[in-house]
Parts: sequence; C-alpha cells; structure tokens
Amino acid sequence: MSDIFSWITSFLELLWYEQSGLFLNAMVVTISVVVTISVMAVIIPLFTNFLSGKLPSAYRIAAIGFPKSGKTTLITALFYELFANRLGIQVIPRGLETIERVNNNLAKLELGKSVGATTDKDVFAYRIDVIRGKFFKNRYKVEIGDFPGEDSQQFTEEFGHWFHHTPYFKWAMEADAFMFVVDLAPALVPTKEYGTPQEYVAKMTQAIRAAWQRLNEYHYEGQQQLSKKSVVLVFTKSDLFGITSEVTDLDAVTQEILKLGFDTIPTPNEIDAAKFKNGQEMILKMFADLISYMKNQDSRFQTIFVGCFSFEPGQRQQRLGIKKLLDAILP
Repeated sequence: MSDIFSWITSFLELLWYEQSGLFLNAMVVTISVVVTISVMAVIIPLFTNFLSGKLPSAYRIAAIGFPKSGKTTLITALFYELFANRLGIQVIPRGLETIERVNNNLAKLELGKSVGATTDKDVFAYRIDVIRGKFFKNRYKVEIGDFPGEDSQQFTEEFGHWFHHTPYFKWAMEADAFMFVVDLAPALVPTKEYGTPQEYVAKMTQAIRAAWQRLNEYHYEGQQQLSKKSVVLVFTKSDLFGITSEVTDLDAVTQEILKLGFDTIPTPNEIDAAKFKNGQEMILKMFADLISYMKNQDSRFQTIFVGCFSFEPGQRQQRLGIKKLLDAILP
C-alpha cells in the first residue's frame, strides 16, 4: 500500500513540475515577444532613417533674388525635374493654388513662353509632399517660397525698422534652406539697371553678403544654428554661355544676350560643354570674393549654375544644373 502511495506522490510531483515548466516556458515566450516588439519599435525608425536619411516633418526653402533674376522660372524648372521622377523622389502637390500655378507655369516653360514675375503681395509658398525611400517610405512637407522681386531686393539691400514685421521677412528668416539667385545677363554685358558687369558684381556681392550677415544675426539672437542649413548661390540663365565670339560683331552679341536674358526665351538645346566650362570659369573669377566669403562662413555652401532652357552636356533629358540644385536644397 505504501508503495502505491509513494508512486502516486511521485507521479503528482512530476506532473506539477511539468506543468510548472510549461507555465515558465509560456512566460518566457510572452516576455520575449514583448521585448522583441519594443525593440523593433525603436529599431525600425532608426533603420528607416539609415536607408533614406533623417528627414524632417516639414521643410522650407527660400528663393531670394533681385527683380527679373529668374526665381519663378527656376522654381518651375525644379518642379519639372521632380515630376519627371529622375531622382527617385515622389512628389505630391498640395492645395489648389499650388497645383494651378505649377501646371500653368510648366505649360509656359514647355511652350517656350515667359513664366513671368511673381505678382503676389507678400509670399507665395508652393506646397508639396515629398516621399523618399525604397523599402521604408518617409514622407515630409516642403514649402518653396517665391517672393516679389522688389521685396527680395529689399531683403538683400535694406533693413528698415518695419521690415522685420512683414510676412515675407519672417518666412524667409525661418527657412531651412536658402537659394540666393543671381542673374548672369548683367554680369556678361552692361545694362541700364546695373551699369557695367563690374558694377553689377560689386552690387550683388555687397547685397548677398549683407543678407547673409542679417541671417546670421537673426539666428544668433534666436540661438539657432545657421551652419546646419543649406545655402546655395545659384547663377541663373547659364544658357547665355552658348552665345560667344561665334558672332564677330560685339554689339550683336550684346544685343543677343540682352534679348535672351530678359525678353526672349532661348530654344531648348544641349549646351556646348566647352562653352559652359569657359563661362563658369569666368563667372567664378568675377564673383571670387563673394564665393570665398561664403565658403568661410558655411561649410555647406555651394555654387551652382543652372539653365532652364539648356540640357546637361550629353543628357538631353536633364535641364542644366537642376538635379544638382535639388540635391543641394532638399534634405
């Protein structure tokens, strides 16, 4: 009898230990699942940022330049390149105003018509959603500010006591990237507005340097780091480099540059690589003081030549300098 009792006791003890083991195993599995989920919740965003770069939720780009410098045409060319999806970036325009303006301006650009200057009273912000990444999609909002040339000029020349209260000033100062847009036409030939090319270069150098110093002052007072923001000096109308001494009459060359620089849209064509290189070298020498100053101020500073009516040498589907500019200003 005692043997039977002993056997039953041993069986119950074994059953208890087995059930306890199953319970402990279940607990271990549950804890492992919870820990795995928690870790993945942290790792997946980090892995996403690793693949596609750390992207902000919202991003502002300010285009600053004198009247007729080509700001609106440049912004339209940026959208042309983005919509072509050659950078692996998906773009979704936001808002009726943005959709209508972008498509109207693109139609003009493709037909070889002048886009025209910005006529908004204050600032017009093109609003888009940008989606980046192949496996893990990251989405963020981008606004590109286009300002009337007169306001943009005042930003780079004068800072009245009232000016910092305007919507334009506040928008520009708080941007995440800055495009200082410089028209090449007055740097190639004398003009009524700016005088000789030398006078024009001096005026642009002074204006952009003053604007940068004002930006520095604003960010310093607000304890923000301007050095982390993208700053690009953009030379527009580089299409004009295609007009050289092939025309023997200097006056004829001058008139052609003035015509294409301000009134007439050039015929889209692939730019000659040698002419483009020579033109770049000439302009870089002319603006050497400004470029040297900006490089010393910001390690991320870049100089980019763009042409909305010329294609990259050997690439007839890509407008001159536009891809490089997008790489520079987008996060």
